[in-house]
Formats: sequence, C-alpha cells, structure tokens
Amino acid sequence: MTTRENYLQSAIPLLQRDVFGSKFTIPSDVKITCGWPSSGGTSQRRKTLGECWPRSRSASNVNEIFLSPILADTVRTFDVLVHELVHAILDCRGGHKAPFRKIAVAVGLEGKMTDTVAGAELTAKLEAIKAELGDYPHGELTPPGPKQKSRQLKLECTDCTAVWRMSNKWLVLATACPVCQSENIQAV
Repeated sequence: MTTRENYLQSAIPLLQRDVFGSKFTIPSDVKITCGWPSSGGTSQRRKTLGECWPRSRSASNVNEIFLSPILADTVRTFDVLVHELVHAILDCRGGHKAPFRKIAVAVGLEGKMTDTVAGAELTAKLEAIKAELGDYPHGELTPPGPKQKSRQLKLECTDCTAVWRMSNKWLVLATACPVCQSENIQAV
C-alpha cells in the first residue's frame, strides 16, 4: 500500500508532463506532505487547503508543500497541488501577483488567485492522471468544531424548566431558580 506522500510525489512527473509541460519546470526536489497548514487549517470560515514554503525556510533547502488533510477528493487534491507547485516554481516569491498569475492561468487554474480552482481543460487532465495513478489514498479528516468560548455551566430548574448559565465560581450562590424561586436546580 502506498502512502499519501508517495502517492503525491508520484503525481509530480505526471503533472510536469501533462499540466506544466516544457513551459514551466517543477523543482525536482520539492517535498509534499499531507498535514495541517501553519494557519487557517481548521478555521470554520476560510480553510487553508495548501501551503508552499520557500527553500530558504527548509533545512533541506527544498520547497515544502503541505496539503490539508480535509482534502480527500483526488482531482481537488491535484488541483490544490497544482496551485502550490506554481508557488514552488517561483520559490514562493511574489505571492499571488503577476508572475504567479501568468503561470496559474497558463496551466488552467481559474478564479481569484488566492483561491484558484481547476478550469474544465485542467480538470480533464487531472482526471486522466487520476485514472493512471488511482484514487488518492486518504480519507478526509474533519477538524474539531469551534472551541467553547466560556466555561459557563448550564443549569435548569426541574420545577419550571427555566434554563440559564452560570460560571462554576458563582454556582455555590445558585440556591434558587431566578424565575420561580424553587430550590430544585440541576446542572444539565
């Protein structure tokens, strides 16, 4: 059984051949890992799906690409990988500005440059690579939901069913329901 990383590394020569061609050269020593990006990987609003680090940040002097473990669809994973490989070609210089845009559009990425997707022609090429390699050997990881913002305890009156919250610190003072004054209070 192949690992995710071996699978992604084996996609690089096929992406070079079928997507980047002779116009743009993917660095031969780029490393790809399935892992959480440095920020935004588990955000509920905007998830970071991929991240490329420049050679200067790597002790191995290689571009390091991280693909989010929330990606499980093979073609979408390749689509994000293509975006990150464009960064690797540029060694992460210039962000998503003109040099990035020139390569991204040339290989078939569309949309806002910070959030590209594969166009129809690129999708067809990625589908063909999927047919050659098989499915991405990874199941989606679901990040945890938002963290609890406070440590408020939920209390309920068993007589009138009123519900309210109170911090543990003040719980000792909760001797009666604030609605009906019953002493039948329980933590829910």
